[in-house]
Formats: sequence, C-alpha cells, structure tokens
Amino acid sequence: MASGSAAPPVDHAVLRALFAQQEALRQQVARALHNEIGQAVSAIKMSAHLAGDEDDAAQRREDLAEIVRIADDTVARLRELYSVLRPPQLEALGLQASLRGEAEAWQARWGVPAHIEVALADEDRAAAAIELTAFRSVQDVLLAPTALSRLAITAARIDDCLALRIEHDGEAPDAGLLAQLHARANAYGGELALTRSTAGHVQVDLRLPWRGVPT
Repeated sequence: MASGSAAPPVDHAVLRALFAQQEALRQQVARALHNEIGQAVSAIKMSAHLAGDEDDAAQRREDLAEIVRIADDTVARLRELYSVLRPPQLEALGLQASLRGEAEAWQARWGVPAHIEVALADEDRAAAAIELTAFRSVQDVLLAPTALSRLAITAARIDDCLALRIEHDGEAPDAGLLAQLHARANAYGGELALTRSTAGHVQVDLRLPWRGVPT
C-alpha cells in the first residue's frame, strides 16, 4: 500500500459545534415553514371557504382581498427563507448589492439602522465562491439571536483580498457559530478574526483571496 501524509487531527468539539449550528438553521427554517407558512395556507383555505359561502358581494370582496394579502405576505416570507438557503440575488447583482439588500432587510425587520460601506467594483468581481463565502458569513452573524442597536458592514478589495468587517454591539458569536465562520474562511484560503473595538463593539473580520483558491 502506498504511503501518504497523515490525516490532520480532527477537533471533535469543533465538529460538534458546526453540526449544532447547521441543525439550528434547519430547525429555524422548519419552524418558519410549519408555524408561519403552514398557518398562512390554512388561513387562505379558511378565507376561501368563507368567500365561497358569502352571499353579500361587498363582504365577499373583502374576503378575497384578505386572501390576496395573506398570499402576498406568504410569498414574501418564502422569498426570505429561500434567500437563507440560496441567495438568488448574489449571482445576478453581485456582492455589493447583495450585502446592501441583506442589511436593508435586516433593518426593516428589526427597526435598527445599519451602516453599509461597500467599495467593490461591479466590473471586476471576486470569485463566485468568495462572494458566496462572504455573503454567508454576514447572514450567519445576522441570524444569531442577539439584540443589536448598532450594525455596520464594510467591504473592500485590499491587497488582492476581499476584506469584510461586521461590527455590532450585541453578543459575540457563540462557539458553534464561531467554529462555522472559521471553517468556512479556512476552506477558501482565508482567515477570520474576532475582536472588539475601542467602544466595546464586536468586530468580525474576514479576509479572503479575491480570486479564490485553485481547484
């Protein structure tokens, strides 16, 4: 048997943290599908039955309008869930527009202003895997259950690297999320650092090779 280099040691604690983080995301999507989408579909069905049995034309129009409203809200929520699983805007619009969109959606959801400073040229984009890695890192940090009153996201090309910073005044990422962020960065030839600013804000710094890693 040909000899080869020994496999690197496995940190089982880090793996368990990664698996727990992935399972938490699956549970979040499952709860949203069951509690929100399932209830919305049931409401649409009930409203449709009411509209079908309604003899008053004005009331029937109100019932139908309510069905349309619920359907619109459900479609919007499904798009949010889909973007968690696969960001469709990233390929079409690029990282700059996608980060702004993600921050604006977060701002609309929580009512907290987000400061976005992204200086990336649309005509010379980073490798697709690098853009996805950066975008997923932002998503993961923003999905963490921590109350924020300040959020800032900056991104720029520095020394042929994509430099991304997420700064907020909430809790630092837990062990599972931090392990996932580190593993994703390392897998694509990058590095991640967790620090605090002079004001005590959490800073997640990610640096990734602009062109990606050779396949």
